[in-house]
Amino acid sequence: MDKVITITTDFGDQFAASQLRAVITNLAFRGEIIENHSVTPFSISEGAFEIKQIAKFSPSGSIHVGVIDPGVGSNRWGVAIKTGRSWLVGPNNGLLYPIAQEEKIKSVWRLQESAFGNSVTNTFHGRDIFVKAAVFLAQGIHPKKFHCIKVPENTLEKKEFLEGEIIHIDTYGNCKILYPHTVIIGKKILINTEKNKKFTMPVCKTFNDVPRNKPLAFNGSHGTLEIAINFSNAQRFFKFTLGEVLTIQQL
Repeated sequence: MDKVITITTDFGDQFAASQLRAVITNLAFRGEIIENHSVTPFSISEGAFEIKQIAKFSPSGSIHVGVIDPGVGSNRWGVAIKTGRSWLVGPNNGLLYPIAQEEKIKSVWRLQESAFGNSVTNTFHGRDIFVKAAVFLAQGIHPKKFHCIKVPENTLEKKEFLEGEIIHIDTYGNCKILYPHTVIIGKKILINTEKNKKFTMPVCKTFNDVPRNKPLAFNGSHGTLEIAINFSNAQRFFKFTLGEVLTIQQL
């Protein structure tokens, strides 16, 4: 059986997503496909975070495709990265850099559009290039065989996360924040926003440690600090935005 291919995009709609699956199936891929099309449009940071989390739970040898690509059709180029654990395929815009760095980069390959036929469009490289490259890699085809060019690691666009950055807001309005410190249950934290608004809330183990409609912070399931309101929506209440950088103080 072929290996696992994961796909992370900001498409949001099934029309675009179904075309990726159609192309993959047409190339006789018979492995597992894991899809996530819910990244906020154009958010390379959120996409990078989500790919990193999905890769963590995927089998070794998986191929991870990322298509958050606001520069599609420009002079940015596509890339396939071999790490110590996975293959990563997508645009060279920083999207794949955090997971590549964590898994230790072994080699970097520049994708050549001309190798993928005459039907490559200017605005859908996810369908016309990236998933095709992913299938080839899953089937054990070496990048040289589909005309990739090996390039130095320092040609990769870098993406660095910021401490305090809101990296994901889920459907409940819970905000995931990159904060590389453990917060202590039973204590409180003070949050200062970019607009200099301040909020204090308790650090809890889980949601029902506070009454309904009350805020709380907790050590989340993705290694992030999370802010929520029990049975309500923290994003709407605090008016947080994706990508906003918060200053956090433990009291």
